[in-house]
Amino acid sequence: MPARQRLSIRTAGLCVWLCIAMMAALTPARAAPPGTLPVPVELPAPPPGPPVLTIHTPDGPHTYTRAGIEALGLLRVTTHTFWPEDDGVYEGVPLARLLADAGLAGAVRIRVRALDEYSQVIPRADWAEHGLLLATRRDGRLLDIASKGPLRLIYPRDSDPAL
Repeated sequence: MPARQRLSIRTAGLCVWLCIAMMAALTPARAAPPGTLPVPVELPAPPPGPPVLTIHTPDGPHTYTRAGIEALGLLRVTTHTFWPEDDGVYEGVPLARLLADAGLAGAVRIRVRALDEYSQVIPRADWAEHGLLLATRRDGRLLDIASKGPLRLIYPRDSDPAL
């Protein structure tokens, strides 16, 4: 039976809980079609600020500021969303990279539960095969609460026909 852990993301005005089920072996990710992957990008570091993310693991909490998240390496993706007004260019860190940094590379799925009690299970395939992005910016500008931030999970729908 896989070990269970709780991963929480705390942001200004937003608390998201992720329940992590761990597995011993990793499933290899399938390759995306050539030319459709998000591209690496370098942007000026965000100003110093408070932590916007805390991930609780068996080894203790891992706390991240925006700068700490972005230091893991930014990618840029242009994509459509389910809400046309949110279509556009997003910059952020692959969720897989963030989970690996926190020592959770073997997570099988996560449950996201927002402060308003909205809850959704995100399977490993979403970040391992489809490149789920934890966005910190839109069009190069830092996300704020009014723009569904300061962090936002983005599915790169235009990068993968399966999405």
